[in-house]
Formats: sequence, C-alpha cells, structure tokens
Amino acid sequence: MKTASCPSCGAPVSFQSAASVYAVCEFCRSTLLRDGEDLKNLGRMAELMDDPTLIQIGSEGTFRGHHFGVIGRIQLKHESGLWNEWHILFDDARSAWLSEAGGEFVVSSQTLVDDTLPSFEALQPEMQVSVGGSSFTVTDLESARCIAGQGELPFRVESGYDANTADLRGNDRFVTIDYSETPPLVFVGYPATFNELKLTNLKDTAAAAAAQAATIKARAFNCPHCAAPLTVHSGAIESVACASCGSIVGIDNENVKLLARAAQSLRIQPWLPLGSKGTLHGIEWEVIGFMRRSTRSDGIDYPWSEYLLFNAEPGFAWLTEYQGHWNFARTLSNPPMVGRGQASFQFKGSEFKLFSSGTAEVTYVLGEFYWRVAVGESCIVEDYVCPPLMLSREVTDKEASWSEGEYLEPEALCAAFKITASPLERIGVYANQPNPLAERHRGVCRLFWKLALAATLLQLAFVLIFSARVVLKQPLVLSPYNDEATLTTQEFTLKSRARSLRVEHSTDLDNNWADITTTLIEKDTGEAYQGGQEVSYYRGVDSGESWSEGSREEALVFKDIPPGNYYLTVEYELGTDRRNAVTDTVEVVRNPVTWSNYVLVMILLVMFPLFSRWRRNAFETRRWSESDFADDDSESDSDSDGDD
Repeated sequence: MKTASCPSCGAPVSFQSAASVYAVCEFCRSTLLRDGEDLKNLGRMAELMDDPTLIQIGSEGTFRGHHFGVIGRIQLKHESGLWNEWHILFDDARSAWLSEAGGEFVVSSQTLVDDTLPSFEALQPEMQVSVGGSSFTVTDLESARCIAGQGELPFRVESGYDANTADLRGNDRFVTIDYSETPPLVFVGYPATFNELKLTNLKDTAAAAAAQAATIKARAFNCPHCAAPLTVHSGAIESVACASCGSIVGIDNENVKLLARAAQSLRIQPWLPLGSKGTLHGIEWEVIGFMRRSTRSDGIDYPWSEYLLFNAEPGFAWLTEYQGHWNFARTLSNPPMVGRGQASFQFKGSEFKLFSSGTAEVTYVLGEFYWRVAVGESCIVEDYVCPPLMLSREVTDKEASWSEGEYLEPEALCAAFKITASPLERIGVYANQPNPLAERHRGVCRLFWKLALAATLLQLAFVLIFSARVVLKQPLVLSPYNDEATLTTQEFTLKSRARSLRVEHSTDLDNNWADITTTLIEKDTGEAYQGGQEVSYYRGVDSGESWSEGSREEALVFKDIPPGNYYLTVEYELGTDRRNAVTDTVEVVRNPVTWSNYVLVMILLVMFPLFSRWRRNAFETRRWSESDFADDDSESDSDSDGDD
C-alpha cells in the first residue's frame, strides 16, 4: 500500500492496488492522478447520488473462495435506474469489478478478445454474439451516464461522460461490452448472490435505515400536478405514481418532474396497501409500488396486479396476483438460454413447459419504481411452468429479462403480512398452482405398493407353508355300455387335516359330454363328501374356420377334510352323440394353490390409485385448459412421478 497527501486538502490518500492510477479524495472529493510518488489534482469530482447500497469502501467479501476488499466505485445512471461498479482487490493483487444493480451482483474483470464485435446500434435483445469463442445472448442494451467516482480507480472517471453498454449472458457467465472506447472494452464474469459474497464491513443496517429515513424526509416533495405529498424510499427509485391524481413523477436526484399528467383514468385500490411489511423467505419486505398490467387474447383482456417489494440488502422483488392466485418472484441472475416460443426446456433439473405468451401492457401504476414506468409501456411475455415454479421472460426493444416465481398460498401471504381479512377468493386453477391432489396421489400410490407387497407376501406364504401335493392320480375308463356302473379309485391317506382337496377330471372327450358325480369317502367312518360336474367338449370346421367350445377338464374342491384313509367313487353318464369310451384321469391335490382371491384383492387395490390418478389429472386438465399451448401430453404427464 502506498500513501500520499492530497494536494488540495492534505488528507492522506492510499493506493492499495498497483493497477490504481486515479483516486478520489474522501474528504474534498478531488480527483487525483498518481504520478510516481506525487499526486496531481485533476479537479473536483461530482457528488454521488443517494442509493440503497450497503456496500462501502472498505467492505470485504469472498468470491469462489478468494477474499477481496472494496477499494473504489463508479456510479452510473441509465433509464432503468442507478447501478454501482465497485472496484475490488483480491489478496493475490488481482483487481476486478463487482457490479451491483437492483439486488443483482456480478464479479467480472476486463478480458482481451479477438472477436470482431458488432456495433452497439446493430445489437438487439436475444441476439447471439460470439465473445472469446463462446456464444452469448444479448439481454440488456443501455445508454448510461457516469454520475461520479469514489476511492481507487484504474482509469480516469469524469462526471457526465456517456457510455453505451451491452449485457450478455450464457454458459453461467456474464459479459459486459463497454462501447465508450474503440475498440470496445469487454468484461467477463459470473453472477453471485448477496449471501454468496459473504460481505462484511457493510454500512450499519440500523444507521443506514436511519440515514435513509432522514433522506426520505428531506426529499419529501409535492406532486407537480395536484400538490399531494409524495416520498421516496430509496435513491434507486426513478419514478413515483401519485395516488391522488394518477400522475407519474420522475425523480432526478433533488429534482422532480412530471412524466405523465393524470394519464390514468382508473382508480384502483391495491389489496395489499403500499407501506405494508411482511417476511417472505426470511427477509422483511416493504411494498413500495403497485402496477396493473394486462394482456389481450381473442379480444378479451386479462389483467393482473404486481406489487414491488424492497429490502436494502437483496434489493427488489415482486408479488403478483391474478384472480386470487399469488406468486413471489425475483429476477434471475443466471437465466436459461431458450429460443423464443420453445415448447419446453430443462432448468435446474426440472422440465418447464411453455404455458402462455403475449404482449403485456401497463394500465395502472401507483407508488415507487426503480425505472421510469409509464402507462402504455408494453413488452412481450412468455411464461414457462413447472409447479410450483414459473419462469417468465419479458422482452422489450432494449432488454430481455427472466424472473423466477414461486406460487404462494393466500394463507401464507396473509400470515407473512399479518393480514386479518379474508384472502382474495381464488378463481380456477392457475398456471403454476401446485396440484393439491398430487401429494395425495403419491400417498395413495405408496400405500398401494405397500398393501400389494403385503398381499403378495401373504400369497407366497400360503404357497410355501401350505404346499400343494398330489395324493392320487389314476386313470378311469368310462364305458358307454356300462354307464350305470360305479367306479372306485385306489385309497390314499391324509395324515393331517387338509385345508382343501381339489379333484380334477381330465378327459379325452371329443364332440360329446359326460355328467360325473364324485364322492369322497373316509374308509373307516364312512363319512362322505359329494360333488358333481358336467364335462363337455365340441369342435368342428365352419366355412373353413375351426371352432371349439367347452373343456375336456373340470374340477371340484372339498374343504376342511379331516385326516384319514380315503377313496373316491365315480358315477357317470355319457352323451349319446358318440358311443366311444372316454378316459378320465382323476387327480387329487392336497392344499392346492389358488390365485383367485389374490387376483381379486389386487384388482380391488388398484382401483384406488387409478381413481386418485384420474382426480389428479382432472386438476391438470383444468390447468392446461387455460393455456395457449395445451396438448394431451401436458395434461396427462404434468405432475407425474415415479409412484404411478
């Protein structure tokens, strides 16, 4: 670190980075050029505009495991508001830039590229540009003006200089092309969240809040149109919509000007009042702006409401409401690379499907916004859904942005903002509304598999424990000339009680029938069990096609037979269609395995998940009936899971 005295006020000025050529004196705001061991005064730097940042010179953080310190900044302003470029120095003496805008952070450094870059005028949002051999998508085109500089800087910064910049994204990287020089400067970096940066030595939150409150009070002003009192909550605010007359007022540091005079004929009272505070995802948010937007389809307008939320650390977020359905949304720092109108894509391991597209137009605004919003402002919107998430793309002439929304149950919203009134009544099924029957269906499926497994194990237990065994197998000849005779089988022994005995008659009947009466007799006691069957089998050829009916085999079952010595008697009557002897093979099986009960149980069990699935899919059908891109696959496959 090198330290010298400011030639204007004598205050010490330190240079921590060897790459820093310029510095702005902290005390007198002089711009100083380092010339060897001396400092040259190049003039007074303009004052920085008030903004909500918590970062300051001396703040420290970590990026991808590397510690850095904040040593300078450039503040710029464009139509969408203020942003800061913080000059940071890593412990290994590398310098880089930490961009901060609207709660988004990007760490980048200047990179030399061999590509021939297109002119700024030739760029359009979502245009593909090759940088360093990789393809990037244009996401933002801005004409910015430098407000002021602070601390150590690697180049001279003058207040008021203009710069055209293009932001590009792709492959988890962020590219900024600065057209203020020829050839353009290229900065390549990676997005990061506030928490990922692990920033320390920030402005004290309480002190910052107090200072901000004082600033708000000091900057309170009257509407230029109706003289109603107005205030702003942050230096990042670019416009305020007057609640009294509907005029939209632009904020330019200490000056205000009328942007749109009472352009709004409607008077809409937000359901969530401005100034409301609530905690979502562990962060306390304040409602500072309200907007009504609308899209038209087949001559019908579909309006929805959007609430702008603010917190000093993460920046801005949104609450959206349509027909009683709420979403909490934030801008995506690392959006997917998706072609316009693409049917579906994978993002973070989930499949998102195109649900709707159209042109959204601002119809009403109220409160504060970080850009100069105007009634009639429009953009192309596309919504992709993977309940409970929704990814929304908005494209204008200068910007292509993505936001990620998560469905918010009305009860959760009321609890977050401590609202005691009943929530807005939900109408229909919303695009990313979680299917309330999906989890129930998964539960039914899990229960089905458990019960099916239990039934299967029970059936197998019966097969193993009560194993089937043939105790008699004997052929008998049924003579057509002696059909009044009684045939007797050999004896067989049951050493223990039989759960069941199955007597099977397998015949060689052919175009004939036989009426068979079977009697099971215990030899010692004479106890008898009797049953009868008719066996018939016919076949032939009709018009060149073979046919058959009936069966050559029949069986009967005797239940709960005690132990003992048994034999069978068979009485029969043969049909007179053919006077041929019939061979009847009699087989007696002890404890035969029966599957009929098991099959009936499985049929009964499977009805429950089928009914549950039908109810779940009916919900999805209602969802996709509202889509511009409904198809059979979307309705049947949505919310599917491995439990089906």
